[in-house]
Amino acid sequence: IKNIEYTFLTEEGYEFPVEFSASAVLDAEGNASSFVIETKDITEHKIMERQLKQHSEHLEKLVEEKTRQLREAERLAAIGELAAMVGHDLRNPLMGIAGAIYYLKRNLDPAADEKTREMLNIIKECIEYSNKIVNDLLDYSGDMKLKLENTNPRKVIAEALSQIRIPNNITVINSVRAKPRIKIDVNKMKRVIVNVVRNAIDAMPNGGTLEIKSRSVDGEWKISFRDTGMGMPEEIKEKLGKPLFTTKAKGMGLGLAICKRIVKAHGGSISVKSSIGKGTLLTISIPINFRLKEERNV
Repeated sequence: IKNIEYTFLTEEGYEFPVEFSASAVLDAEGNASSFVIETKDITEHKIMERQLKQHSEHLEKLVEEKTRQLREAERLAAIGELAAMVGHDLRNPLMGIAGAIYYLKRNLDPAADEKTREMLNIIKECIEYSNKIVNDLLDYSGDMKLKLENTNPRKVIAEALSQIRIPNNITVINSVRAKPRIKIDVNKMKRVIVNVVRNAIDAMPNGGTLEIKSRSVDGEWKISFRDTGMGMPEEIKEKLGKPLFTTKAKGMGLGLAICKRIVKAHGGSISVKSSIGKGTLLTISIPINFRLKEERNV
């Protein structure tokens, strides 16, 4: 019998692993006259084996994560190439159509019926929407370059809210504090806030309340958006922020995906808590003393 593992128990009640081997001692006639039993404490061997397994599992997870990042980078590169082609091929005709609409509206006979004017406005809106799709593709796939500046958080929120038409049946409570001062790309962060607030408004078609708060926690500036809207199931929540996923009738599903890229570029993250009928809480977390890599290397 060779290399059988057992767990032994000491008089003190401690367990330790041993390797057990036994072999027969033969007499002159070849019969077993006795046995030799050998036990070996393999505690260190088991510790090394466990550490090796943990290290192997860690490496496997690391490889999986790097593979995922590589695939994401390749996918972004493919979207970037597509966006560049779409942008080049669509923008020229869109500009031509926009120019034609502008000319027609300026030279439209004052006696033209209301239907004609309405149709021209619809064409203009479609051009603007098509141009937005191109811009979203370019923004999502392109390099995320930040222009950081120290700013007052409450002022940023107020300026972002001024860009949004708030329906009469929705109340927005802005409780964001002026401190601490944060270092962010103001225009990009305002874009994030506008997108989040518009999503919250869309989630409250029958009216409701949106409360915006901020606080400082462990070196991070956290801004939360809590609405009293419809909420969402877990399967929808898990897909939020993924490109080309949307629950809206119109849209490419790039709005929140771009927001996540902007926040991530600031060294931050976005978290969402929601349940059907109980509204949604979205929280953005950003380091208060965030610095770009090139600044950190100086």
